[in-house]
Amino acid sequence: MGKMKIKENIGKITTPLDIALYMVNKLFRNRTPNSTSRILDAGCGSGVFIRAILNWCSRENVELPEIIGVEIDSELVSITRKKFKGVDKVKIIQADFLTINEKELAGKFDYIISNPPYISYERIQFKKRDLYKKMFKTAIGRFDTYMLFFEKALELLKIGGRMVFITPEKYVYTVSAKKLRELLAQYDVEEIELIYEDVFQGIIAYPTITVINKKPPGITTIRLRDGMTIKIKLPGDGSPWLARAQICRSSKASTLSKYTHRLKDIAMRISAGVATGCDEVFVIPKRSLPEELKTYAYPTISGKELSMFKPGEAIDYNKLNYVMLIPYDREGKLLSERSKPLIKYLLRWRHALEDRYIVKSGKKKWYAFHEKPPLKDILRPKILWCDIAREPTFYVDPKGMLVPRHTVYYLIPKHPNIIPKLVKYLNSDEVREWLRVHCQRAANGYLRLQSHILKKLPIPRFLLRYPYTLDTEV
Repeated sequence: MGKMKIKENIGKITTPLDIALYMVNKLFRNRTPNSTSRILDAGCGSGVFIRAILNWCSRENVELPEIIGVEIDSELVSITRKKFKGVDKVKIIQADFLTINEKELAGKFDYIISNPPYISYERIQFKKRDLYKKMFKTAIGRFDTYMLFFEKALELLKIGGRMVFITPEKYVYTVSAKKLRELLAQYDVEEIELIYEDVFQGIIAYPTITVINKKPPGITTIRLRDGMTIKIKLPGDGSPWLARAQICRSSKASTLSKYTHRLKDIAMRISAGVATGCDEVFVIPKRSLPEELKTYAYPTISGKELSMFKPGEAIDYNKLNYVMLIPYDREGKLLSERSKPLIKYLLRWRHALEDRYIVKSGKKKWYAFHEKPPLKDILRPKILWCDIAREPTFYVDPKGMLVPRHTVYYLIPKHPNIIPKLVKYLNSDEVREWLRVHCQRAANGYLRLQSHILKKLPIPRFLLRYPYTLDTEV
């Protein structure tokens, strides 16, 4: 991060020295180490934190503590050992931090500092996934390795010890980090600081510095990127922390907290659009549609195309340029290969369709979609929005003719009569602010408007005044 390079094989990102010094100041704030203190740099890389610790001790005229660096990459181990060869108090161990045990490290530590590798679930080797799931309580769902570093560090930290990590901010709100939040909330999370986004030049990681003391929980100071500081008691149930903090400072978002019902209560379905697995074949220009394929063609729209319309506006089907060829009937059953007009057309691209992983694995026929489209639900009046957007904006498919692509989410209400009022509410300032608070960040300040977040959106009582939505007295 910063002017850094990523070692793609291990997801390692080098911390800029100024950030390392900043973190070391937090590590030793109001608790100066001494010659008998033990410090662990977990995933030490080329030793930037070790250098920062040595600089701090020299500046403060403090005798060097014992410093242990653990690094899995043999090349980096060699570089770092040479760098600190003349410093007796520094020892570099080549090992996987997540599997090394306390005995191999000669005991627990007073301080731990780390910039863990950011390896997403998809990039973790299958064998290691299984091993980590057995070893760590936080290895749940689509976990990232940096989450496991938190748990491992807490195991190796002495009672009363302190750890300082720099990681992506995602752990404070993603579903996959729920168990991690439950674990961390058992201790004193002293500070969470969301530092400036471009600290790692060329990498959008939304970096966050977390300070944890291994003692009973207290009040947490959360420092936001706009300079605002919020002090809160972190929830222990694994619910998102950042949302809790930002609601405290947002009057518009906080007004929604009084509502007891959620969007999922009035929705039949809230889902991502259809994933064909090969839009290049199944999505074609409307003007190029052969007459014999019209039976299988449905108007379709992408997230980019939604921006042609005004917020809350009904989609004008005449302005859409593409159709989706769907080899399924209304019940979601895959059509027979004897459906000659369509199958004959798709045969032209059979090689490309068979090259998809879902087909190679034997899970799908060669002309099937990546996911079965629930046409019975989709072909109803609905509300649409982009999966990633700078500003949350909602649109209407009034006749239920559209099949949204995978870059578009859709909501099917339990009764279509509610759509005009509902879309107006969804485009309100209050809802937009709530979504800014609760949604995961994408690159360049955009938001990920995922279904599991939308389902939790509080809704006012006037949206419940339909006897066929909820058996609720209003």
